[in-house]
Formats: sequence, C-alpha cells, structure tokens
Amino acid sequence: MFFTIIEDSEFRTKLEQLYYDNRNLMFKIAYEILSNKEQAEDAVHESFIRIIKNLHKINLDNCPQTRNFLVIICRNVAINIYNHNKKTENVDYEVENIPSDDNFNPVDIVINNESLERLTFLIMELKPIYRDVFLLRYSHGFSREEIAEQLGITIEAVKKRITRAKKILVEKMKKEGARYE
Repeated sequence: MFFTIIEDSEFRTKLEQLYYDNRNLMFKIAYEILSNKEQAEDAVHESFIRIIKNLHKINLDNCPQTRNFLVIICRNVAINIYNHNKKTENVDYEVENIPSDDNFNPVDIVINNESLERLTFLIMELKPIYRDVFLLRYSHGFSREEIAEQLGITIEAVKKRITRAKKILVEKMKKEGARYE
C-alpha cells in the first residue's frame, strides 16, 4: 500500500483514516462506472494518490463535504479509466461566447431571491460534469488549477464548465422567478 512511502506519521494516519472510512463507497462508485473489480480498485488507489496532494485541505470529520470531494475525485478517475479503455477521444466542451466574470457568484443572486435550500437543489440538478467543478470551486474553494489537476482536465475546460454551470443556474433561477411572479 502507498501508506508506507509517507514518512510523516500524522499525515499517514490522516490518509489511512480517510481511506478506511471511504474506500467502500469509492469502490462502489468506481465499479458502477467500470464494471470491473480490478479497475475499480485501481481507480480508488489513483484517487488517493491525487487526494494526497490536497490532504491538508480535507476535514477528517465524517462530513458530507469530505465524502462529496472524495466521490467526485473517484468518479472522475473512473471515468478517465473508462474512456481510456474505450480509446475514445476526449470531448472538448465548447461554450458559446459567454463572458466570464470572476466576480459573479450565483449564490449572491439566490440569497436575494431564493432560499439556500433551493440553490442546493438546483446545483444537484446540474449534470455531473458541471456540478463537480462548481462544487469544487464554490463549496470546497479549490482554484481552477487545482480542479483541473484533480479531475485530469485542462484549466480551459474547468473555466468552460464553471461558466456553463453558472449560465444554467441563472436560467433555472430566472424560470423559477417568472413562475412565481
């Protein structure tokens, strides 16, 4: 196991705890995508290799945010393995010329117009490729570069997915706003 290569005992203990608390859930997620036990195990191990780089940001409390982060990483590693196995070309998600405003935060609009509970529901309705980057950026506070590294995509793809997620959320909020007027 890769735990033995980590010299710092506190760091190693934290990683071991995360691994033993979450490995079954992560394996289940990877297996659902890959339908192969060995590849699912590989996906879990590859996920933890990626997680090591950001271990200092992870809360050990068995909280939904931590599990969500681990599941996002594992799911994306499994998808990468699946795509590699199928030898498919990576799809570069193109977006229309949508202006990117780094100061824009959909949460600000929602707090004024909707409840936080409704925002959570709308975010969970997003397709996983948009939801994952959105949550990593705004819920977990990762930079675009960190997200790109964790998900194995380009920084440009991260920017496009965040922009699309914002656009989708704004459109859904406008629709709901019109419904209540």
